Amino acid sequence: QITTLINHKDKPKRSDKTLQAIQRVGQAVNLAVGRFVTVGEAIANENHELKEEMSIACIEARRAGETIAQLTDVASLDHPESDSHITIFTDKTGVVKAARLLLSSVTKVLVLADRIVIKQIITSRNKVLATMEQLEKVSSFQEFVQIFSQFGNEMVEFAHLTGDRQNDLKDEKKKARMAASRAVLEKCTMMLLTASKTCLRHPDCESARINKDGVFHRMRIALEQVIEIVTDSRPNGENEMAPISIYSGIKEFKNKVEGLRENLYFLSKENLSTMLEVILEHTEDFTDSAYTSHEHREHILELSKQAKMELEQLVSVWMQAQNQKTKDLMEDLEVAILKTCQCMNELKREVHSAATSLAADLLKYHTDHMVLKALKITGVEGNLEAVAEYTCKLSEQKEQLVEV
Repeated sequence: QITTLINHKDKPKRSDKTLQAIQRVGQAVNLAVGRFVTVGEAIANENHELKEEMSIACIEARRAGETIAQLTDVASLDHPESDSHITIFTDKTGVVKAARLLLSSVTKVLVLADRIVIKQIITSRNKVLATMEQLEKVSSFQEFVQIFSQFGNEMVEFAHLTGDRQNDLKDEKKKARMAASRAVLEKCTMMLLTASKTCLRHPDCESARINKDGVFHRMRIALEQVIEIVTDSRPNGENEMAPISIYSGIKEFKNKVEGLRENLYFLSKENLSTMLEVILEHTEDFTDSAYTSHEHREHILELSKQAKMELEQLVSVWMQAQNQKTKDLMEDLEVAILKTCQCMNELKREVHSAATSLAADLLKYHTDHMVLKALKITGVEGNLEAVAEYTCKLSEQKEQLVEV
């Protein structure tokens, strides 16, 4: 609606219909701002530490909304002296200025509201951590039950807050990490009860203590990960580097190769060779993997070899074309560009096929959770040798999952 107001074309005369339409838009903006600000003011009243900032932002937004309504009000334009040149607002910069103020104040309200949500999640996490410390130190089962009841309520509150936050996240990777952390916390809460009960009943049992400590440690890691996602921070202040994928590498390589049609001198042959080397190094993740089929491995190696040959041919024709731009040489260059790009497309398809095949195999082999089921049974039986064997198999599955 704001865009409609700002983008309207100035004309010397306007019909009543246009004037009425623009007035309706102006009023609609003002009403929407009013509803938005009411929510902002309610949030401000509940959170005293940000009340002043939030109130100022709400006042600014309300003022900007009212200004837009006034500037688009037809009644205020009833000036007899300007009857022959009625325009919807005498000074368009006034509306632009009001719109900018409105957008900045609305953004401020949203940012402040977001800070409140983040603070609520952090406060809830701190409560959970404090109760966890009490649970670790208890010496009687009766005391444990009392504190665990409080801990359960705090975990429910934390689950609600983080669930809402998860739904608000736009980044799919962050959303998945949040879901994983929340799932770990849910499972660990149940495990915590069993592990602590066992430890209290058998205080001299070393493995029971190690198991209990492991559950507490896993929960702390999951809680920390939730806060990292919510506050968009990383441990030790390290920056998240986007990994260079084969897909993006091939896309950039092809863009550079196709760019030779327009300009023969915009990059060096060393630059192209290095780019191809990086892509082929990444394909070694597939060819060196024990889980890649023999057929896929052979095709990837074959296409990697072909890509090197096509690039050599391209560079040869390209260097000649730089010295003398004859028609025949330019045609040869076009053929070399097409062949190189086609080869890279085939390599991309083959790697993609290998990746999806590996993922499908992984899902097919592990849907029945045979190893986990066997680990549970042998654990209940107290068969330590079998537990060790299945633990080893589970570790192998984990490595395969990470690789895929």
